[in-house]
Amino acid sequence: MKRGIILAFAPLLVALVAACQTAPAPTEAATLTVAAPAVVETEAAYAEPASTEGVEVASTDVEVICRSIKVTGSRFAKRECKTPDAWKQFDAYTNQNAREATDKIQRVGTGSAANAN
Repeated sequence: MKRGIILAFAPLLVALVAACQTAPAPTEAATLTVAAPAVVETEAAYAEPASTEGVEVASTDVEVICRSIKVTGSRFAKRECKTPDAWKQFDAYTNQNAREATDKIQRVGTGSAANAN
């Protein structure tokens, strides 16, 4: 009797586990050409920006690529637009950080860390 119940629910369990293992959605990459700024009639348009330090405005003839980047702790993606060269620098920086973090975890986990006693 118990075996029959287990066999009856086995396909449901397999389907549930398979549904939990879906691949994450790829980041959106769209190529845009910057046009003249649009007029926005909202209160946010009149608000003082938090910080404009380090913000560059592209001219109208520069190619810009926009991506949606997942933010830890938020359900909403952050949209960033940069030139192709800036994205190459950003990708190289994040890939280097990922490699260093992986190396650190692997070295500590195997006992071959430099400061191991």
